[in-house]
Amino acid sequence: MKTTQKLFIGLLCLSAAAALADFYHIGSVHNGVGQVSDNTVSLGGRDWRHVSSGAQPGGIGIGGAGTIDHRAGFLQAVEVRRWDLDTDGDGVPDELDWDNDGDGLSDLDEITGAPWGGIVTSDPNNPDTDGDGASDLMEAIAGTDPTNPDSVFKIIHIDSDGADAEVTWTARGNHERMYVVRAIDNSYDDAPHIVIWSNTVPGGEAPWFETTGTIADPAINARFFAIEVIRP
Repeated sequence: MKTTQKLFIGLLCLSAAAALADFYHIGSVHNGVGQVSDNTVSLGGRDWRHVSSGAQPGGIGIGGAGTIDHRAGFLQAVEVRRWDLDTDGDGVPDELDWDNDGDGLSDLDEITGAPWGGIVTSDPNNPDTDGDGASDLMEAIAGTDPTNPDSVFKIIHIDSDGADAEVTWTARGNHERMYVVRAIDNSYDDAPHIVIWSNTVPGGEAPWFETTGTIADPAINARFFAIEVIRP
């Protein structure tokens, strides 16, 4: 979900706090009838320039048949205060960017904590809030805590159990995630393609249901393992 950009309709109301920075008084439209004044006015040690519009027709009207009749009016008059702030370096200023840190989660989702049910919030200007190596998006998919570096989806143990290989990983229990254990024989040059187990995991306590998953693989060859987590 993209964040909602601020739209200033008509003339802006300027408060006393506006004297703290340079502003443009925007009351323009996108139909070419706006006019820019060359005159500036100094207020509180700051220069102001007035951008106006003329010959305004109406705004949005509804026709008798119930259809929308567009009568060009004030459209998307918006001011960007800090063009130099671009956290993820994608060329879009943070004020206009729906995802400041480029982690795949919208700023709105991060500041409301929506991917985690509002239990915690993450930093919209840091793709890995807790610095554990898993991005906030990865933590949302895995159902782990983006503010706790000890809460992260990973394989924690591979060992032999008799003739079997035993694989253990951190998991979100309560059957809230699907896990697919994959393997590849003798080499890790390619993606593991042998599916040896797929299911959810029980257990854990609210709100994070932290637990572990373990499977035994009766492999006869040396194997490399990978685990995929799927959020329903």
